[in-house]
Amino acid sequence: MGVFAANNEKLFNQAEWESKIAPENHNKSIFENAAKNITDPTQFILLQLSDGDKRVLNTSEVIPGLVGTAERPDINMLLDFEGFKIGSNEDIDRDTKATLQLQIGQEQKIGALEKLFYCINGGLDLYNEIKSAKSQSKDFKKSTEQALGNKPISLPGGVGQISLKVVKHEKPSWWNQVFSFAKTDAAKELFSLIGFPGITETAVNCISGMLDNLFDKNPEVLFQSQPVKLGFTQTARDELSGGLSTNFVSCLNPGFWLMVRKSDYNTIINAKPIYYGGYGILAPDGMNEIDAVRDAANNPFSQITYAVIRARMKEVDLKQGLF
Repeated sequence: MGVFAANNEKLFNQAEWESKIAPENHNKSIFENAAKNITDPTQFILLQLSDGDKRVLNTSEVIPGLVGTAERPDINMLLDFEGFKIGSNEDIDRDTKATLQLQIGQEQKIGALEKLFYCINGGLDLYNEIKSAKSQSKDFKKSTEQALGNKPISLPGGVGQISLKVVKHEKPSWWNQVFSFAKTDAAKELFSLIGFPGITETAVNCISGMLDNLFDKNPEVLFQSQPVKLGFTQTARDELSGGLSTNFVSCLNPGFWLMVRKSDYNTIINAKPIYYGGYGILAPDGMNEIDAVRDAANNPFSQITYAVIRARMKEVDLKQGLF
């Protein structure tokens, strides 16, 4: 079975998973606490970077800062890749590439329209030929806005689902035909994005299937995931929980998000990371930028593969202008 067309039908309930690895259960492993159908270590999870004593918040700990009023119940969102860190233990040579697909889907309809999806496909050159070295996280800093035709991601009711899939592979023959990398005498772009804004679920599945069929042999999976349903406003959170405190809901605020593999959760949480935005990387509290960039041996984040996303959101009424 292909990677990009797989696991799209069933949602991953991250908030429920978080409840099973609460501090009182830390004497057990993540996988002993998690439900049997969500034990895949390559399943991606979302975390919110925060100030204060707790630097990283679980989605079930996030209290939405946006209200979601009756006048403006919906969300327009813009997403930027701030960095994509490939673990130092990953084998990278001149021909090593990565292909990703980020999907954001609506959970509610706008009027009589179908639920729409925003599909972003990316090519990452993991080796910087000009510097003769592995690419750095900051090399993959890029906004998705242009790839989506300068259109925002619109989420009715302030609710949406997100999935991330990433594979590593050698350079295939179709690479330069699909992804366009700008190049000058001094530098070469290492990250190319192609977006499909506001398309149906059927169209997304077709794109994913075609992407799978481009590979002659199975690529190495870095992230292979089921979508996560999220609320982005207080109203959306209340709707999803049904007013029950025992009904765990995943939420995220504007700001910086981490996309990490489930198997790396404990490392992220226990190291109390700080974020060096100029480099798009995490470091443990107290580590300076030089050691963080150098992937020093005492940096627990060196061997972790993760993405940093910056999210900007605005409350809107998407029904305005509809017939």
